[in-house]
Amino acid sequence: MKKRPKHELPVVPTANLVDIAILLIIFYMACSNFVAQQTGKINLPTSQYIDKMNEPLVVVAIDEAGVISVQGKPVKDVSEIEGRVAAGIRTDAGPEKRRVMVRVDGVTKQNVFGPVLEAVVQAGGIVAAVGEKRTAPP
Repeated sequence: MKKRPKHELPVVPTANLVDIAILLIIFYMACSNFVAQQTGKINLPTSQYIDKMNEPLVVVAIDEAGVISVQGKPVKDVSEIEGRVAAGIRTDAGPEKRRVMVRVDGVTKQNVFGPVLEAVVQAGGIVAAVGEKRTAPP
């Protein structure tokens, strides 16, 4: 009668898992688009017809005081908006890479945000207006 040799279970090395986790975190941080939040307060308009969208490459915001910012940095005039948007999007790509999120305070008048929307379109961007979902009609 022959004795069977004992087989040891293979050991999975776990020492390198921390290194892999750190590398994955660094990779996701490098590939993510972090947008600095502007300092002004924005009360977004509401609608029942709002859908969730993917994160855009560029964010333009107009706060309740009428201060306009692109990527969290204030701008002086509409021509500067056009330049910053054009630098932030890929005009040679499809609509997903040209989407520009426009956040406008609910009380902002059309004569303030109208030229901003025109500047985004002139830069080659596709406007994606932002609001909050309302569950019931007013």
